[in-house]
Amino acid sequence: MANNKGRKRILLFTYYWPPASSPGVQRWLKLVKFLPEFGWNSTIITPKNGSYPNIDDTMISDIPEGVDEIKTRTIEPFRLFNILTGQSKRGKSSSVGMSDLKGNKSLIKTISAHIRANWFIPDARKGWVPFAIKAGASYIKNNKVDLIITTGPPHSSHLIGLKLSKQFNLPWVADLRDPWTNIYYNTFLPRTKSTLNKDYQLESSVMERASLVTVVSDGMKEEFQDRARKVIVLPNGYDSDDFAQTLSLSKSDNFVLSYIGNLKENQNFPTFWEAISDLVKEDDVFRKYFQLQLTGNIADAIKQSISFYKLEKWVKQNDFVQHLEAVNLMQQSAALYFPIPQTNNNKKIITGKIFEYLASQTPLVSIGPKNGNAATILRDCGRSPMIDYHDKSGIKLHLKQLFGEWLEHSEKVLVKNQTHKKFSRKGLANSLSKHLQEITHG
Repeated sequence: MANNKGRKRILLFTYYWPPASSPGVQRWLKLVKFLPEFGWNSTIITPKNGSYPNIDDTMISDIPEGVDEIKTRTIEPFRLFNILTGQSKRGKSSSVGMSDLKGNKSLIKTISAHIRANWFIPDARKGWVPFAIKAGASYIKNNKVDLIITTGPPHSSHLIGLKLSKQFNLPWVADLRDPWTNIYYNTFLPRTKSTLNKDYQLESSVMERASLVTVVSDGMKEEFQDRARKVIVLPNGYDSDDFAQTLSLSKSDNFVLSYIGNLKENQNFPTFWEAISDLVKEDDVFRKYFQLQLTGNIADAIKQSISFYKLEKWVKQNDFVQHLEAVNLMQQSAALYFPIPQTNNNKKIITGKIFEYLASQTPLVSIGPKNGNAATILRDCGRSPMIDYHDKSGIKLHLKQLFGEWLEHSEKVLVKNQTHKKFSRKGLANSLSKHLQEITHG
């Protein structure tokens, strides 16, 4: 058992925790893993049976020894929602990014979407809030707690911190992994003006009350800094332990361009498919060896594009895989596809995926805003630049370049630049710990 003497205690409220699987799970699972080295122990409060797009039981073994967990009840509306919308087989599980709502025109789905958008403010996970508050208050009354942390999405989690920080006069960190009122899927939810105002007021009350707001990008910091006491950028990162195995230098039989994770409708770019379609028509060697491998949940629009451009022969679709297997796929691929969602706030988007992609040392094919936050990270880490969504010739040129390098070398081509190491989870935990000490007065 680790020596706990002198350490402070964090009470962390997170909806997503193992066995759930997502970048949001990894963010705090990894921070909690390393924070004890810098003077912080953690108690986790999380739902006993939440609704998650993906499950990865292997993530449970990654919970550090000595971390206390309290699992509470929650009220989940998704079972009823799925029955109403003809998706009863999904039980209480949820879709990725509310993709089940976009484009649905049936009466029952229209009514259900309206209920989901306007009855559950800020989100449909708010049924967990009263149970989490009750469990948190009980724990604080019976244990020494130095700091509360809430992480969202779901941003309803921050209502827990808002309540408990006032009740017990404790410092509180509100961690936002994605925008709140400006999150991309709100643009296709039928939210009323009253709902929008109420949501913004909740967001502002959290910004004004929290001792510290942590966000994942410079763009998000700019969005909140005029309302918050203090905002810092705490990027996502990668755990070097996950990449501890020796990088395989063996060359695969095909030039495999991989995407690993949830591929959503707003990541469906015609120019990307047109570029691949052109290359398999124009280049006999490319046609013979190229393969696009998509691993994870894939939006119907993506599947339709593959069919429309007649690329089924060159695309392999795999189901969701567990995290360490995903890391292995990143390392084994000849190149990795990195598409930034095409939304109004896309310049602020930095997906958690980018840091593990960088750590894999695999070449990237990145498509998105050329002056966005993700493009800056690529540039700082000496990677190939971001290609604009509409630049078909740029996509083709980069694919041809990577394919040519793959043909020329007898071993896998690795990116040698090591600047990505500044995004190690341990280093980020160290940086965060200094801010936590400051707001708890040393």
